[in-house]
Amino acid sequence: MPDDESTDPTPRAKAHELARLYLDTLENLMDPAEYTNLRVLTLASLAAMTEPIDPHDARSERHLDIDLTPAVHDEWLTLMGILGSGRMDQQIVAVGDGSRTVADSEVAADPEALRALCAQVRERNRLRQEERDTLDGTKTASD
Repeated sequence: MPDDESTDPTPRAKAHELARLYLDTLENLMDPAEYTNLRVLTLASLAAMTEPIDPHDARSERHLDIDLTPAVHDEWLTLMGILGSGRMDQQIVAVGDGSRTVADSEVAADPEALRALCAQVRERNRLRQEERDTLDGTKTASD
């Protein structure tokens, strides 16, 4: 039987339903201010993902007035992992450069896959920092 067919008559929850369930659960577990910040960040992220992409549009520079605590950051990573995978078995892992990312339980349990994921994230972070440094230098030179 193909993987996409199932004899289980119970329909599987969609990724957005799982994320909503997780978010609703967090409302009772998190500090209220942190939960509010998490909702603001999540809604802003979802809005950004649904905006039409036009190469002529200016880059969005909207600043979110939130306190991005480690708890808010980690829960946001978990929510994005749920939305991206449709699974709730996300784990926060240290990348090795001071940052963290989200991995599903299979990747987190496989040392080789986890090393590869962390290497990819470190490289992406390095490239982003180079871009920021270049843009900061260009901005400073033009001032």
